[in-house]
Amino acid sequence: MTKATALRVLLACVGVSALWPSLLTGQDVTVNVRLVNGRNGKPITDENLNVWVNDAKGSQLFRPDGDGVIKLRVTGIDVLSFASNIQVTCHPYNKEEHSLRKYLVSEILAHGISDENLCSKRIRVEAGKGEFVFYERPRSLLEWWRL
Repeated sequence: MTKATALRVLLACVGVSALWPSLLTGQDVTVNVRLVNGRNGKPITDENLNVWVNDAKGSQLFRPDGDGVIKLRVTGIDVLSFASNIQVTCHPYNKEEHSLRKYLVSEILAHGISDENLCSKRIRVEAGKGEFVFYERPRSLLEWWRL
């Protein structure tokens, strides 16, 4: 094993051990959900994001701050689902998908998750540890008309 590989393994173990107590006990942690315009990469601040925690029957609405960030207090063992409310999601859905996608808080904490962006191949924001990036775009006039 090279020194670089050994160092990577050591750093990974330290990172997991730092998260391990909260994952085991279900202690409260903060997950940052960053709302990004999938067409231009700018923050989305005029949204009420639907968030489901652990397959709850109803969602909770969360409004982002001026930087497009929502700070969620959850536990390390929770499962989250997201859906747009005012904006249109850039998230791809398969015809076979009949329910919301689920994201493990433990994965968000350990690696960060940047959702897929179908609105533009050029716009990609890498998520840091503890961060989930959700892409949306404003509705067109025709989309508002159809509502």
